Amino acid sequence: MARTAKHRHAVDGGYARGEETRARIVMAAVRMFGERGFDGASTRDIATSAGVNAPALQYYFDNKEGVYLACAEHIAKRVWESMSDAVARAEQAIEANAADERLIELYCDIQEQLARFMFNSPEAGDWRLFIARMQAGEGPAAAFQVIYQKVNGRMSTVLSTIVGRMIGRPADDEETLVRTMNMSGQLHAFHVARRSMMTKLNWDTVDDRRLNLLIHVVREHTGVLLRSMTRIRNAASSVRPLHDKRPASRMRK
Repeated sequence: MARTAKHRHAVDGGYARGEETRARIVMAAVRMFGERGFDGASTRDIATSAGVNAPALQYYFDNKEGVYLACAEHIAKRVWESMSDAVARAEQAIEANAADERLIELYCDIQEQLARFMFNSPEAGDWRLFIARMQAGEGPAAAFQVIYQKVNGRMSTVLSTIVGRMIGRPADDEETLVRTMNMSGQLHAFHVARRSMMTKLNWDTVDDRRLNLLIHVVREHTGVLLRSMTRIRNAASSVRPLHDKRPASRMRK
């Protein structure tokens, strides 16, 4: 189970001031960890960047690992605040055994909401390098588990469940997961390899027009892929012997 960052309140002027100081340290730490990595960012430099003294950082977080864990928890909270409604609607539709087209629409809604958060959130730019380094294996593993358990795990389960419905396989089946991760890659490429993507497109920024174009293409591609999966599933089901109880996609060779 993932560790939880210490959340100590300040005695330097009350609760509100303490929370503001803590948040300022976290914001500075996210930027510095992203730029320098976990090993390259010192607690002294983080404190200086946040405009506090080094003992203040130790008071709130104990040590550098505590700061790093707090950064991960902050990111997870902010992402989930943006994504929770879209994920909950999809979960409800899955529970209600909604039709394929409704599930496809909700899958695309999750991707769209994630894209808008990635490009419209004022904090997302600072998070990009932090998350990329964390995904590459830098920093304490507990921080990765925080983000995975609080955001990625639940959202990934919803998306893979929908894909599994489309192809007639369980949500945790290897093929289901590979297909889900491939579709998620449409947005992850813009998040992790943003500089390459922007250079290729000759974009200096992502304005509303460009973001809407990206969302339109991702929704279109995702819809085509998911509908093609249902056709394969339905075709296999239509020729399956009545006594055969295996999932339709298991019949494909």
